[in-house]
Formats: sequence, structure tokens, C-alpha cells
Amino acid sequence: MDQQREQKTRVLILGGHFLSLGAARNLADHHVPVYVADSEVCVTQFSRKIAGRFRCPAARHEQELVEFLLQLATQPGMHGSVLFPSTDEHVRVVAQHHERLSAAYHLTTPPWQTTQYLYDKRLTRNLAVQQDIPIPATYNPGSLEELDALNIEYPVVLKPAITVHLTSVTKKKAYRANCESELRSTYQMMASIMDPSEVLIQELIPGRAENLYSYFGLFQEGEPIAGFAARRPRQHPMEFGRASTLAETIDKPELAVLATRFLKGIRYTGLAEVEFMYDQKHNRFEFLEVNPRIWGWHTLAIRAGVDLPYLAYAQALGENATPGMFRAGVRWVHLTTDIPTVATEFWHRRLSLRDYVRSMRGAKDAVFSWNDPLPFIMEWMLIPYYIRKRGF
Repeated sequence: MDQQREQKTRVLILGGHFLSLGAARNLADHHVPVYVADSEVCVTQFSRKIAGRFRCPAARHEQELVEFLLQLATQPGMHGSVLFPSTDEHVRVVAQHHERLSAAYHLTTPPWQTTQYLYDKRLTRNLAVQQDIPIPATYNPGSLEELDALNIEYPVVLKPAITVHLTSVTKKKAYRANCESELRSTYQMMASIMDPSEVLIQELIPGRAENLYSYFGLFQEGEPIAGFAARRPRQHPMEFGRASTLAETIDKPELAVLATRFLKGIRYTGLAEVEFMYDQKHNRFEFLEVNPRIWGWHTLAIRAGVDLPYLAYAQALGENATPGMFRAGVRWVHLTTDIPTVATEFWHRRLSLRDYVRSMRGAKDAVFSWNDPLPFIMEWMLIPYYIRKRGF
């Protein structure tokens, strides 16, 4: 490793899925030594850009993971590294143990008193209401009796207040109910998995991923240091996607107003992606949720001219880094998940070949790189592994 890279403060990324790869490459290009810690085989471990990989406990083994991180910080060169979590559960662990971990690392995650508002969607919803931000009509019945007393218009979507409590069991992010019988049966199923108070019932905004938008960037006490908008016309699966598969930078100033208002409500500092859906019935953008970490398509900003991971790295160290000039109309695609999504859309005749070709013009794959090709090859080879472990 070159001397210039060794002199930089190291980075440790928790989780090595493809979204971590983009951050690792960006930071390595700034001569930052990047290390990855994961509990399983991951795409990022095959990158020539990383300086090393550690096998760590899974986030569900919270105490073991914290002790691992504290022990790792005692190794030469690791104390004071900048710590990037890449999943919601990694965010939770770091935030809830913020005081102990901040003595060993520079953290990119705010303390739990801030992060809890983004982790628990009940708190997220309440904050959005307080900040006068449009949201879909949402109900939180604590029992079947309370559910039966509601006057609900169909269709609706049922989702967990804490995402992992559903996805870890069903691999699903949400369920649709078109009538009362579907609502009751789905509610009972979800209430058997988690505490009934965690089941949220929300108005289903018409349309699917074609109406998904985000405002994203780096924030300091809620104000954007570098903030941008994007639309996300495809996700996997299309209706209640676990991940976007196609994204494009756009110019939507109204998203900046809404996202900033929300994040200022908790004086949020760090990386964030604030998700919205456009409701044609009400002719407005409605707030959905926030990802307070690196997310799947964050490398879209890099290609559009702004090295977002490096800006977050500098912020954690108390240094200044100048954002570049951001460009609209830049596209990002994750072929591993976009291809099956597109195949399904073709099969149901919801996407034409012409529209698909038009959507892909200039799009850059999330994983492929000419000077770092092995992760792209390994991601395809690991698909059976991902299906078995995560339901893909």
C-alpha cells in the first residue's frame, strides 16, 4: 500500500454488500485505507480497493458485535478509524452504543436520541406530522379490536414499524390488502411475528416505483451540506421494493424543502436518503422514510460529480471537503436485481423494450468497474447464496 494512503485515517465499513463497495472504492480513490467487516461472504471483500476484511458477529448478536469493534480498535492503526454502518441494524447498534464506540472510532451515525426517530417508523410518522410534512394516512391499531373499529379506504399497505422484525422472518418489506378480509388476515399474521403495536396500516398511494423520489446527501444539523434529488423508477420487487434497481438525478427543489424541514426537526447530522412518493390524487410529494446511512444507489452522486462518501469521511473527522458540481440526468443501475425486475415487467407487459432501452441510456452499473472487475463476477456467482440467505 502506498505511503500516502497509510497516512490517512482509516475507514471501517460495517457490512460488505454491494452498496459498501461503492463507498469503499470512492474512499480508496482518495487514498484512504478502507477495511470491511461482515459476518458472511460479501461482494466487497473481493475488491482490490480494500486494505483488509474482518469477520465480525452479525448485528443481531449486538453485545458480541460491540465487543468485537472495541477489541478491533486496539489493533495497530485501527483506533480512531471512521466507522460507516451500511444496514439499519448496524445503524441501531452503533447509535445505541454511541458513547462507548465514539471513544474508539470517529462515528458517522448520530446518537440514539436522534437515530431512533428514523429507525422506528412510529416515531418517524409522528415527527413528520409535527413538522407539517405530507404523509399517507397511517393507522397504528394495537389489537384486532382496534383494527375493526377503523374506517379504512382500500387498498392499504401493512408494514412494520421496525423493518427487520418482518424482513428477518418473511423476507418481505410490506403487504398489500385490497379488502377487509385481506387486512384482517395479514394483520393477524404480522401480529404473530411482532408486537401488534408495531403493525402500521397506511394508505396505498397509487402507482408503483415510477412515483418514487428521494432527496439525499450530507447534512449538518438538518441543513444540507450537499443535497440532491433523484427519482427511482424501478425497484425489486416493483410494488414494495427492498432496494432500488434504477435511479436518476433530477432537479426537484420542493423535495429539498420537505427533507430539510424533517431533518431539522431532529438536527440530523450525517448521510441520509429521505424517501418520498408522488401522490397524483393529492398532487403532492408524500414522505415515506429515511435511510440514515450509505444506501444502495448513493454512488449515483459520485458519478454526478459529488464524492458523497468522502464528504461524510471529512465531516466525521471535523475536516472540510468541497462538494463538486452536481449534474442532473445521470443514471445508475444495479443489473443483478434490475434484470429480474425488468423480466417480470416485460412478462406482465408493463414495460416495453423501447422504454427499457431509453431508461438505460448512460446508466452505470453499481458494481462493474474495469479496474476492479472481480466483485462484479463474484456478485453473479453469489446469487444462489443471496437467495438462500436473504431471499434475494
